[in-house]
Amino acid sequence: MDETRKNNQIPQTKAAVKKTNYKSYFPFFIFISAMAFIIAKDVPIPTVIMLPVGVVGLLALGLGSFFNPELSLLILVAYVPFSKILIGRFDAQITGLNLTNVLIFIVTLGWLANCYNTRKKIFTKSSLNLVVLLFCLWGFFSLMMARFLYGEFYDLESFFILFKRWVTPIFLYFIGLNMVKNRETFKKVMFVAMFSTFIIALMAIRDYMNVGGGSLEESRVGGVFEQPNMLGAFFVYNMFFFLSFFLYYYRSLKYWLLLIPFLACLRGIMVTFSRGAYLAFGAGGIMTTFFRSKVLFIIAMFLFMASLINPIYLPQGMRERLASTFGGEKVMSTNVEDITDKSAGNRIIIWKGAIEMIKAKPMFGFGYGTFPYIIGYFIPAMKDVDAHNTYLIIAAEMGIPALLIFLLILFMLIKNAVWLLKRTKERYFKAFAVGILGNIFGLLLANMFGSRLNSEEVSSYFWIYAGLIMAAVNMKKKGEIN
Repeated sequence: MDETRKNNQIPQTKAAVKKTNYKSYFPFFIFISAMAFIIAKDVPIPTVIMLPVGVVGLLALGLGSFFNPELSLLILVAYVPFSKILIGRFDAQITGLNLTNVLIFIVTLGWLANCYNTRKKIFTKSSLNLVVLLFCLWGFFSLMMARFLYGEFYDLESFFILFKRWVTPIFLYFIGLNMVKNRETFKKVMFVAMFSTFIIALMAIRDYMNVGGGSLEESRVGGVFEQPNMLGAFFVYNMFFFLSFFLYYYRSLKYWLLLIPFLACLRGIMVTFSRGAYLAFGAGGIMTTFFRSKVLFIIAMFLFMASLINPIYLPQGMRERLASTFGGEKVMSTNVEDITDKSAGNRIIIWKGAIEMIKAKPMFGFGYGTFPYIIGYFIPAMKDVDAHNTYLIIAAEMGIPALLIFLLILFMLIKNAVWLLKRTKERYFKAFAVGILGNIFGLLLANMFGSRLNSEEVSSYFWIYAGLIMAAVNMKKKGEIN
């Protein structure tokens, strides 16, 4: 009888949900707020103070990472979006010696030390690993190919620095996947990333309030990324977590507070006056509601269509920015670039040139980082310009296969997020899956209008989330989450 009773009992698995210890989040609340204060108030930190404190702090963090690698990971996640302004060179003129690289080095040491101490494999298995690695290797091949083709005209050192800034965020995918092994660490990483996003949104709103009068172009806010389009893209890559968690926990009044950071991010997008970010926000919001509720999706589509048909419902600044895209006297022209403003018209011309570049070298492209220098041969009026389209610049510089690999990465992320959404029973991970799906679809559209994945500060969170998706899938398959 006792044995039968034991067999009928529900086993206590590792998936048992523990109560969240919010006190452990407080130091990161202080750390992120302090960085924001230093930037907002332009607080000077004397070298005589920063250098010894920084060195001692990093040494302590490095030693601590051998026993608690989670701490260094969370500090890296908190710091990276602020790293463009808070560079942390320690008054050294050594290329590559900055706080971002030092923190990544410390986190990597902690990762390896933890694997050694626990006798676990260094690399966690994931269906995405080889594809991401192939993407990085293809980029490196493109870099070396360009050096071979152009010789000393291709300054390998300068282009390698650009390549490093491109590949560093991708490396964070492996860090996120291999260092997030349980729900507690998962939730802490998410909290730090979401709180940093909220603070950056508040800083953008504050910057706009201090702009004063001036033209629309002068009013655009670049925030901690010092570039309005990059700031808008950052919000699109991150903000839909606030919406998804609200939609799953709306019955609890405290989760209504998540609407505050969501609306702050929306306002942050508005003050960038970035048309690409506006459209990407619409795409991300619509897809977030699609994966959460078909009723909400229909409502979102209705509101979106209503705003297109009658833009009077849009805020004035957003309406004027979108209206500025088309105009002028040549409204009857058959060429799209003739009926758009100068900025949008130039992009269309550049895209046509990029397509010609792809046709010229479809397999391997012209080499990493060469687009600004090669485009002038195809469009003489457009020298030293960006492609303003991630997909075109990847194909033009690294070839169509590289573009297909990148699209495969995005497809696999969407597929695994949908898999997690359908199979997990925990609201937290359902909300995470819906939020990341909204972010990815926003990213897909944002990168149609700009190269928004070649910056460490802007794209790092996307690759960390990619690692978290695969980590959550692994935890689900192992029964560590319900």
